[in-house]
Amino acid sequence: MKDFYDTLEANAFGPVRVTKAFLPLLRQSRGRVVNLASLAGRIALPHCSPYTMSKFACVGFTESLRHELDVWGIRVISVEPEFFQTNMTNVENIEKRVDEAFSSIEDDVRTDYGAQYIKTFKLHASGMMSSPKIHKVLDAIEMAISLEHPDYVYRPCRNIWARILFKLLEISPKVTQVLLVKFYLYLTGFPKPKESDNNL
Repeated sequence: MKDFYDTLEANAFGPVRVTKAFLPLLRQSRGRVVNLASLAGRIALPHCSPYTMSKFACVGFTESLRHELDVWGIRVISVEPEFFQTNMTNVENIEKRVDEAFSSIEDDVRTDYGAQYIKTFKLHASGMMSSPKIHKVLDAIEMAISLEHPDYVYRPCRNIWARILFKLLEISPKVTQVLLVKFYLYLTGFPKPKESDNNL
């Protein structure tokens, strides 16, 4: 639960607090709000529940705020990058965080999933693909701040093919999304959890 609380505090409640603090000035200046969300705010990712939940909340807040502040001429913009190389995607940081998480899980959870699943999860998390092209995110933020007529949403991606793939995944039916995620986990050699002894 601490993971959920901490992540929501930063990614969901953080933008709300900052926006509330600056609203009086924004109304006077007809400025703009730029929230840094994520691709994970539109597409649910496996094994990232706290992060995905917080980014969905950030996107929802931004979408609602856009309508609410339009009467004052305040633009509200969402920047939603894919995974880029930051401290969050640093391999050493990921491995450390995964070790901390698995060291504190209950014995029954560890037994239900099995040692092989936990070992593969760590390898999978450490091998997460992230783009080194940080300038794409900075360019999007600069456009959101400085353009006279900015887009409502910017989605920095490493290349056009990644952009197309993520868009297709986003607009696909849920059953297709589930199958694609299963296929991806199969290709990466992700094992199924250990069969439980309980027949519920």
